[in-house]
Amino acid sequence: MKRLTLVVGVFLALVLGGCGSSGEQQVEQMTETLVRAASSTQGQAELANVGVEVSGPLSCQTTPTGDQFDVSCTGTALDGRAVTVSGTATSLPGGSSVQGDFVGTAAGVQVFALDCLGC
Repeated sequence: MKRLTLVVGVFLALVLGGCGSSGEQQVEQMTETLVRAASSTQGQAELANVGVEVSGPLSCQTTPTGDQFDVSCTGTALDGRAVTVSGTATSLPGGSSVQGDFVGTAAGVQVFALDCLGC
């Protein structure tokens, strides 16, 4: 699965890269979508790894900053605590993992600090 995602990403970059600025925007939007989806899925899994079960998927926002993405995810734990996963993604997801610097909180208390979600 990781290899397929990487191959698709490279293919899209090559195909759309020749389309001028419109193609570059499409690649950036697709990359942002991949980072957002992987951050939601893997952020939720990382919270579960430290005993914080989340009710439903995390809602994530991403903002491009140069060749990185600022990530901000929010959700609610099964016990009602507000949870967050935030940080900076430094690479395109290779499959479902996201490299960067991330912090997870539950009710405002830090529960993890990782350099990769899903690794």
